[in-house]
Amino acid sequence: MTDQTYHAAVLGSPIAHSKSPAMHQAAYQYLQAPIDYDRFEVAVNQAAEFFASLDQRFGSRRRLAGFSVTMPLKAVLVPHMDHLSTRVQRLGVLNTVVFDEHGAAYGYNTDVDGVRLALAQAGFTSAAGGSMGILGAGGTATAAVAAAADMGLTQVVLYVRNPQRAQDALEVAEHFGLEARVERLETFVQQVVHHAAVVATLPAHAADALATELPSAGLPPLLDVIYDPWPTALAAAWQTTGARVASGLDMLLYQGVEQAKLFTQKVVVNPETIDWDTATQHMAAALALDVS
Repeated sequence: MTDQTYHAAVLGSPIAHSKSPAMHQAAYQYLQAPIDYDRFEVAVNQAAEFFASLDQRFGSRRRLAGFSVTMPLKAVLVPHMDHLSTRVQRLGVLNTVVFDEHGAAYGYNTDVDGVRLALAQAGFTSAAGGSMGILGAGGTATAAVAAAADMGLTQVVLYVRNPQRAQDALEVAEHFGLEARVERLETFVQQVVHHAAVVATLPAHAADALATELPSAGLPPLLDVIYDPWPTALAAAWQTTGARVASGLDMLLYQGVEQAKLFTQKVVVNPETIDWDTATQHMAAALALDVS
């Protein structure tokens, strides 16, 4: 273990409500890793100035472990990276910045892992083909598209209010070799039982009208990325059928675990010896989640 203190933080706007500091601090306390995790309010028009001030703020970019990145900065920070993972190159958005020992910035996207692992928590096991239904077509929807490819699915169906907004997600699906089509949001309830998994990325209450029209049985695992308010009307109705549901907190946890693995690489001498199952339990406890 290094005797230096490194810095990490969540960036975004608004950021006061973020649960990332409590979650990450729980991990680094358990690991006895010398990482201080903070939060910084950074709007789109402040991003360039913030990155230009890193040496001044933290003494040196070399003392940074990394940043968790939330809205509205996930695409904005991509041009500020020195290196991009293949996943970020395909998606065009990041949620994680990692600094190497020289201070170079690397952009990653662990939202994809968050989607995949949250759906596993909700009961998704494996797939050889099959489709994912995705409500919405924004940045989280593109992460869901990539997760579908990782999960062995071969098709995504995007249910949207405005089909023109789905173009980015369709291009991402093409990059990952997935068949993709766009449907109107109101057709979702007629097709839901044909999907192997569903990810709802709509804002709070935007899917409430669908909740009253769901089939009474045969629903696949659902990840609803909202966590406040919880449960959403959609998630509550889903659970009444006996189907399993993961929340935005589950996604937050699992994407955060992957971030912590990246942030500790240059801080812990032998990172491969870390008990990440126990670290995950500590992070989950900070979110009041039971992932046993």
